[in-house]
Amino acid sequence: MQSVDGWGAERFSVSRRVYDGCALFLLMWPATAGMWLLGSTRAWGYAPGLALSLLGAALTFARPLFFPETPRWRVPFAFWPFAALTVYVVAGAPWAAVPYAARWEALRWICLLAAAWAWLQTSGARRRWRWLLFILLLAATFDCLYALVQKIDGSRLVLWAPRPRQYGMRASGTYLCPNHFANVLAMLFPLAVALAFLREAGFALRLMAIYFLAAAAPTLYWSLSRSGWAGALGGLCATGLLLAARKSRAWFCAALVGLPLLLAAGSWTAWKTLPGVQVRVRQVLELKEGAAGVRIPMWKDMPAMIRARPVAGYGAGSFVWAYPPFQKHVDEHLNWDFLHNEYLQMQVEYGAIGSGLLLIGLLGLVVSVLRAILRARDPVGATLLAGALGGLAAALIQALFDFNFHIFPNPHILVWMGGVAWGTWQARELGLEAADARGRWTRRAVAGAGALACGGCAWLALAGGVAYVWNLKGDVARANLDWEAAAAHYAQAIRWDGRNWQPHLGLGMLDAARAQWLRDPDPAAERAGREALAASAQAHLRRAGELNPADMAVAYNLARVHNARGDAEAALAELRRAAAYQRKHVFYREQVGIQLRRMGRDAEALEVFRQNVADGVAGDVTHLNVRQLESRQAREAAVAPAP
Repeated sequence: MQSVDGWGAERFSVSRRVYDGCALFLLMWPATAGMWLLGSTRAWGYAPGLALSLLGAALTFARPLFFPETPRWRVPFAFWPFAALTVYVVAGAPWAAVPYAARWEALRWICLLAAAWAWLQTSGARRRWRWLLFILLLAATFDCLYALVQKIDGSRLVLWAPRPRQYGMRASGTYLCPNHFANVLAMLFPLAVALAFLREAGFALRLMAIYFLAAAAPTLYWSLSRSGWAGALGGLCATGLLLAARKSRAWFCAALVGLPLLLAAGSWTAWKTLPGVQVRVRQVLELKEGAAGVRIPMWKDMPAMIRARPVAGYGAGSFVWAYPPFQKHVDEHLNWDFLHNEYLQMQVEYGAIGSGLLLIGLLGLVVSVLRAILRARDPVGATLLAGALGGLAAALIQALFDFNFHIFPNPHILVWMGGVAWGTWQARELGLEAADARGRWTRRAVAGAGALACGGCAWLALAGGVAYVWNLKGDVARANLDWEAAAAHYAQAIRWDGRNWQPHLGLGMLDAARAQWLRDPDPAAERAGREALAASAQAHLRRAGELNPADMAVAYNLARVHNARGDAEAALAELRRAAAYQRKHVFYREQVGIQLRRMGRDAEALEVFRQNVADGVAGDVTHLNVRQLESRQAREAAVAPAP
């Protein structure tokens, strides 16, 4: 192979610079602009990031088609277990508990894998790593400054949305949840500290790193995120140990002894001087398990859920839908999207196969990075890898208590750091090899296929995001009783994404309401119109149930339609199904009793309401019905003739 060591951006043509600039701009979107879309936790926020990042990866794949001098592609060994995991997620999507949710998760995995590959290929140019890391730190610094403005103003408003009251005045930047914001800072802290001491980083990047640390330190404290604090400290220790080991064994032994002592001294000082630390730590000491909120009760429900499907799991993105039948220790009947423990959720959704592939990938990554750091001749690549591995350690520590890998911008920040670090190390230690002329056509074929695959996934993400917006507009129009507009919006959503059950559910609810309120001077026309609308509602709801059999809102609305059509037994069956699947759902449990009363089966209704009380799933409706039915039962017994 011909070595092209020193291949640098300054030798590129103008067209090549513009091309690479466009690709890098698209790859940067999730970790920069994505943070400013309230953390991109909803499809309207992360769908554009998926599409743009995938287009950036497509441009990177296509480079050999336009620029034959593009160096040979290289990836570390640890890339392939993650590629196998992505293939596993994609292949399992059609058989997941909810294929629509699994498709979004598959697109996320594809996007992360493609972004990692693209960063590895584009960051090896001379001095490019400096401005790539400068932009990343600058983006996070802007978020820190916004958090400082929130703190000074005493505002609960995050951009255009109020922060949930449960978070109080905890700093969250452009994220609604402070823990997700703290995760960003915790991952970047080790890298910023390493850059501040790296002479080869240059004045501008070192100054940016110091500025980031100055802005991030108080905001990380004000986030009051215990897991964020633990992640930042763990990441800093990991980076310090790696750099010490690279220097000498004596330095490593000194760091191994000194860092825990320094950590203990710093923690004691923080406990004595910082009120926020005292409040958050005292909560753990006094409340114990209660300080973790809903986390530990949910974790207690997991053994039964994992035993049910230990090998393949329930499928990507299926936790929120598969959890209700196993919910025992959590009383609230809310939809719990995440488990607040990435490792448990990985096992639940992907099973032992997915967890095993992830473990192999992480172990391979750590071993590869350790070897690269210890064998590096140049301090730049070694320092960047140490900072990136510290960021990974911070993320893995926080993953024990949160779900930040499911927050779209956060893993992209980790991939950005890691891709630039490895790409820079690779270029400086191994050189950038020219592609083999004998495989030119094969390389072009792979480049074209990769670009087309990324482009196709970008289209799926864009179509899904547009459908989400149309469905949202339909929900708003339906709530405002603008039924014609709602029907048109739902139809648009279905045209953009026919696998989304939500527009079908919306149309079913819409037609059911229209059937209930239809009025016509001609009684026969009114009956015919109501029957047609009820039939349409039932068809849409059945289609929604096919696409997502775990959404019990479908069952409840089917019961409403059956009642409207006079089929009380079918309505009762749907309500029983909803109440059995979501046993903690007070509303569904009470609707079964109400339906039995409507059918004149008071004795059965009383047993249902009494069971609700016994199970601790009883609201005011249940208690009122128990009193009424018991009073009626007593009156009937009093007037009954003696045998």
